[in-house]
Amino acid sequence: MTQSATTEQDAGGRIPAERWREREEEDSLFRQLRLTVRQGLELDSGGTAECAWVALTQVGAWEFALPIDRDGLDLGQAVIAMVCEEAGNAMQPLPLTDTLLALDLLAGLGPLAPEGIEGLLDRVRAGEHPVALPGRLPDPCGAVPPGITWKPDGDSGGVVLTGTGGPFAAGVAPGSLLVLADGPDGPCVVLVELPAAGVELRPLRDHGGGAVSSAVFDEARIPAEAVLLRGIAAEQALARVGLRAAVHQASLLAGITAAALTAVVARIRSRRQFGQALVKHQGPRLRVAGLLARLDAVRWAVGDAAKDLDEDRLTPGEAAGLIALTAETALDVTRDAVHLHGASGLVRDGLVAGCYRRAAWEALRCGRPARLWDTAAHVP
Repeated sequence: MTQSATTEQDAGGRIPAERWREREEEDSLFRQLRLTVRQGLELDSGGTAECAWVALTQVGAWEFALPIDRDGLDLGQAVIAMVCEEAGNAMQPLPLTDTLLALDLLAGLGPLAPEGIEGLLDRVRAGEHPVALPGRLPDPCGAVPPGITWKPDGDSGGVVLTGTGGPFAAGVAPGSLLVLADGPDGPCVVLVELPAAGVELRPLRDHGGGAVSSAVFDEARIPAEAVLLRGIAAEQALARVGLRAAVHQASLLAGITAAALTAVVARIRSRRQFGQALVKHQGPRLRVAGLLARLDAVRWAVGDAAKDLDEDRLTPGEAAGLIALTAETALDVTRDAVHLHGASGLVRDGLVAGCYRRAAWEALRCGRPARLWDTAAHVP
């Protein structure tokens, strides 16, 4: 990976952060779009998740994901992956991949779309209606994760939801929950408007990685108009969006990993030991070089997978291998980043500690790496 150190100090006079330049084959238009997203998150976020959400909205990130027939820009999965990577690098706890998955599902409903879907898409596009997905994302094969079950509600024609889903990023309050549940007739996809009877959001302890919550469903009765898909239709839709969710989540993890390494590079440059900067010592320098090489490999893999998605060439097995590789890399690199920081790496409010703790649950949102590797080995 090509390294580029900024020459200006930030407003606080701190050591300039290391920045990683784009892949060399990125054209100038894509590179300018990346810089626009990056600058929006860095300059306009104000250090809060709410401001970061507004910055993404002002850039037009939600229109990037929508097809042209839904008044979107349909810029392709490579652009969406780039947005996820930059958001992960900003380390703001946004339900980004959740909202993108919801947009993907809603835009692809076609004649099955419920009334009012256009109004909902407009609110999401305006940044007024974040959507969170409690629990795990669908795996690359479209399988629904355990935790939430559904059964038919004979009185209303809707469904009854029971169970717990989490964790999910809660830096901005969601307007709806996109719930994936398993039941007697297969998977079910439900869009729950908040607040709702029988649905409780429970904040989880923030260990430095940002606001995170879970959702508890206690015999929650959901009306029929809120049930988007069920049965075979849900299986087909989740198989389609599961591939994209894997690439989006892998991009987010790559961004979190890059944020951790940015902190590591700044640390070994500023820390002095035996009369010289820590970066001058061979041991730490080679160790960091190895971590940078792993991040570089992951970013190339994610970029290639996004291009394969655009060309309909990505298979479930390849997507499973991608998210397994990225998850393991994120966990390994953020752990080593804590070690390279020494005792300061354990400080709750430190960036590297936040990256480590957030990666601990973000890396499992598409499933455990061991299971994903098994899927990659046995599924074409």
